[in-house]
Amino acid sequence: MGQRLREMRERAGLSLREVAKAANISAPFLSDVELGRRFPKNETLLLIAQKIRVSADELKKHDYRSAVADLKRLAEASPSLGAALSALVEQVRSGNLTADELAAKLRRASNTK
Repeated sequence: MGQRLREMRERAGLSLREVAKAANISAPFLSDVELGRRFPKNETLLLIAQKIRVSADELKKHDYRSAVADLKRLAEASPSLGAALSALVEQVRSGNLTADELAAKLRRASNTK
């Protein structure tokens, strides 16, 4: 979410300090959000979204924390799934599979069910 937030803020022509002030947070905190180190409360996210003129839902759709936590729980519960996920991560990391290719394979697999 952070990288997307930064892109939207810059596209709106706003400084980090301007957005932080509008959201009642410090500039270092907003910087940490943009770097993916911290995550704002929903109320703060709404203020940020208003300042950069996008919907809070637009920002939230780039927050993958719950999906990652779900994958972690699934991998821990099933060693074979954990191994499969590790193999996929390694293929993406090594450049043998792009994230877009993986997403397309998953879409095709879900459409065949």
